[in-house]
Amino acid sequence: MAIDPFLYVAFALGFVVGRFYPSKGPWPARVVLGVVVVLLALLGSVLAATDPGALWAAIPVALALVALVLGFTALIAYALRPHTRGADPRAVAAPSLWIGPTFIGALLGGFVLGRWAGPVLAGWIEPTLYVLLALVGFDLRWSTQALRRAWVPLVSAIGGATVAATIAVVAIGLTVPIAFGTTLGFGFYSFAGPFLADRIGATAGFVAFLTNFLRENLTMVSSPYVGRALRGEGLAALGGATAMDTTLYFVTRYGDPDAGSLALSTGLVLTIGATLALPLVLGLAGA
Repeated sequence: MAIDPFLYVAFALGFVVGRFYPSKGPWPARVVLGVVVVLLALLGSVLAATDPGALWAAIPVALALVALVLGFTALIAYALRPHTRGADPRAVAAPSLWIGPTFIGALLGGFVLGRWAGPVLAGWIEPTLYVLLALVGFDLRWSTQALRRAWVPLVSAIGGATVAATIAVVAIGLTVPIAFGTTLGFGFYSFAGPFLADRIGATAGFVAFLTNFLRENLTMVSSPYVGRALRGEGLAALGGATAMDTTLYFVTRYGDPDAGSLALSTGLVLTIGATLALPLVLGLAGA
């Protein structure tokens, strides 16, 4: 399948509109949350038409992928760990505990709906992805100064994802689109899962969703234990795209209290990177 230019057009339009009409108040984040819930419900409806055996078989694949991604990302971050600290402390509130259960509930609700209505909802994934990318572009907040320290987590996250995908292709036997399409999601599971489900199939979408969802949650769980060694840069790399929102608290709490802007910029770049890389990788691979 050819690269879908409308994904990039949607992102660019959202970005341009956001520059002329900057958002005020919390409504963009709430709308994005609503769109993500819809996307996960649509993914669940597609999974309902998939062989249950294939879904169960996808779980160990996702576990292997997330272990490879986090392991190699941590190793690279540890090797590149800097000896300087930033000077931009940021007070960060703890993430809402109901977000994860809401997303899982949306996925399960969509699964039940798919069992009842069939695969008719699958056609809505692509236009909903356009809406999500437009909203992400609209609410972008760019900081050139913060990017000066972001090279370590960015190199670590991209390097870890690339090495993990390569090993998955060679050792596990995954196809290039599934391996790289999953790891280059950088934790952006609400995009990677539905996107791969729409392009490759429901099982691939489930692998991408579960791998990236586990990446976010394992980063949170492990941060009190690895934060001292990896510091803010390393924890931001582990969180990937989520470093600018759900894992931000853990980066500053267990890695470096001055790493707020660094985590925000890392998550921002990797969020954009996921939306650009996945269509490109799948398009070049003919998926």
